[in-house]
Amino acid sequence: MKRPTRFVATWTLAVVATASAFVLYLALRSRAVELGYRLGKARARQAQLRETRRVLQVEAVSHRNPERIEALAKGLLRLEEPPPQRIFVVGAPIEATLAPEKPKPVAPAASTVVSGGTP
Repeated sequence: MKRPTRFVATWTLAVVATASAFVLYLALRSRAVELGYRLGKARARQAQLRETRRVLQVEAVSHRNPERIEALAKGLLRLEEPPPQRIFVVGAPIEATLAPEKPKPVAPAASTVVSGGTP
C-alpha cells in the first residue's frame, strides 16, 4: 500500500509543478505583450514629437528671416524706416554720432584787380 500512495503524491507534485510553470509562463507572456503595446505607443508618440520638433524648427527659421520680419513690421505693425538722424552706429563714439555736421570750408574768392590805379 505504501507504493501507490508514494506514486500518487509524486504524480500530484509533478502536475502541480507543471500547472504552476504554465501559469507563470502565461503571466510572463501577457506582461511581455502588454509591454510591447506600451512600447509601440511610446514609439508612435516619439515619432509624433520628432515631427512636431521638425515643424517648429522650420517655423523658427522662417521667423528669423529678415525679409519676413521686414514685411511684418511694415504691413502688420505699420513701421517705417527711420530717418538718417535717428540711426546710430553701435560701437561708434557718441560725440561722432551726436555732433552736428561741420560746415565745409569755403574756398577764398578770387581777388579782383581794380584797374586804373598804380600798382
